[in-house]
Amino acid sequence: MKRMVITFLILLLAVWGIAGGPWTPGKKHGFFQLQTTFPTRAYDKLFRSDGSTLELNRGVTDISVQAYLEYGLGKKFSIVTALPYKFVSTGNEIFPGSEMTVLPQGSLNGFGNYEIAVKYKFLDNSLVSAFSVKAEFNTGKQDMEKGLATGFDASGYSLFWHFGKGFSPKFYSFFESGYTLRTNNYSDEIRLLLETGYMPAKSFWLAIVFDYKKSMYNGSYNEQNLRQTGLYTNNQEFFAYGLKASYELKNKIGFSASTFGALWGNYVAHSVTLNIGIYKKW
Repeated sequence: MKRMVITFLILLLAVWGIAGGPWTPGKKHGFFQLQTTFPTRAYDKLFRSDGSTLELNRGVTDISVQAYLEYGLGKKFSIVTALPYKFVSTGNEIFPGSEMTVLPQGSLNGFGNYEIAVKYKFLDNSLVSAFSVKAEFNTGKQDMEKGLATGFDASGYSLFWHFGKGFSPKFYSFFESGYTLRTNNYSDEIRLLLETGYMPAKSFWLAIVFDYKKSMYNGSYNEQNLRQTGLYTNNQEFFAYGLKASYELKNKIGFSASTFGALWGNYVAHSVTLNIGIYKKW
């Protein structure tokens, strides 16, 4: 029965957690987290790659409820699986000055793109390194008339390399790079991530994150209505930064909070997001 419950959680409850460095939890150990991501306000602008911003006709709200699970299949192997649930909507108010046609107001909720990955740690000395392979499925919903989507209208297949080091019990850093092939004429993507963390007090961690996503511009998918909301359109890019904090109790239940914003992007929200979560280790 216990094995069935673990399998059920692996298949149904998680968000993308590959951005967790090269470390694996160990055989029969794991990490599970529930997290909510929400904007500080409804956004009304999108970044564009030329440095300009695109004014939207309506404010857009994008909220995610996420669950994360990584489970150790062995000393060096772990499985990570993901399934966010999204709430997206556009506001009633119509803003003047936009260069685009006004779309109908609306809302949409549903699952995002389901993802599952396997990570293998092949180096575990003073330096730690791993690679992971990920499959992402087209399980989102779209309402193209209103420019709303809860996920990419495509599947994706990725290979990631992870490299990191624990410099002391209170200080770590890791780097990740990956390439994603997408279906349905979406462009492929390159992803780079750097995270550095420090423990200033017992059981309390702070970290800074830099996250870069680059489109290869090799896909012809072109849904103009999605570009009026910035929701899962093609050729999205960004260079983002974030601050993370977590505190863990003695029973290995912990609490996390983070905030992320973008310095540059292409058809992504010109806004700041907040994340609040609770997790359990075993």
